[in-house]
Parts: sequence; C-alpha cells; structure tokens
Amino acid sequence: MDCFACDRIEQIRRGENPHFIAELPESFVVLADEQPYEGWCILLLKDHHEHLAGLPLQRQAKLWDDVAKVAGAITRELKPVRINYENLGNQLHHIHWHVIPRHANDPDPKMPVWTRVREAFQVFLSAEAEAKLIARLRRALQIG
Repeated sequence: MDCFACDRIEQIRRGENPHFIAELPESFVVLADEQPYEGWCILLLKDHHEHLAGLPLQRQAKLWDDVAKVAGAITRELKPVRINYENLGNQLHHIHWHVIPRHANDPDPKMPVWTRVREAFQVFLSAEAEAKLIARLRRALQIG
C-alpha cells in the first residue's frame, strides 16, 4: 500500500518524525509541515482506514475526543480567535483531521484556508521554533 500517512506513522513509531507532538488513544498528532497558521496540527488515525463512515462508531467518538483535546490545547496555549476542523480525504486517502487555529492577524478570516494561493502556505519554521511550538503544545496537552 502506498499511503503518505502510513509512512508518517511508521516514522513516528521509529522516533524519526520531527513534527510529532503526541500519541492519543486513536491518533498521532503532528505539527503540519507548513505553518501559515501557527499551531496547525494534523491528527493521523493510527491504522489505515479511508472513510470515516467505515470506522466503527466507538472509534469515531474516540477520534473526535482526540480532535477536541488537541483543539483545547491549541486554544489554551495559542489563544486563536477561532479553530477550523477539516476532514477531507480528497488527496490523502487515510482518515485524518486538520485542526487549524485562526488568529487575529488572519489575512482572510471568513474564508476556508484552502482558498489561499499555494504560495501563502509555504511558511516553514526553523527547527528551533518548531521544537518550541511542539513543546508548548505538549505542555498544553499535559504530555511530557
């Protein structure tokens, strides 16, 4: 199987993913590679399933608990104005949730993030800045 998310999960399990934040009951939490919205996290379901509707309801509920826990940590630590939740699956056929903080300096606060030009997404943190942000989010999640 060729799945980008499964590859990332294997990196996490080997301790080789620099974006890894936390393991929760149903998911692994990573900082998005690009950070046009500070604190953008992605939750990767621990095993490969393509469609949320095919996941047993009990697991769906646990996954949503994971999403809510991450959103709470982001809210406490980064104080965004709003948080967007996205589960698309159009490009990555592995259940995953984007948890996207929308901050006061958001250039287009009423629009979905996906409407921005591709170049606007190309915001990368230095290794030091990323490590600090991950530490803050881990602390807010009460992990490590």
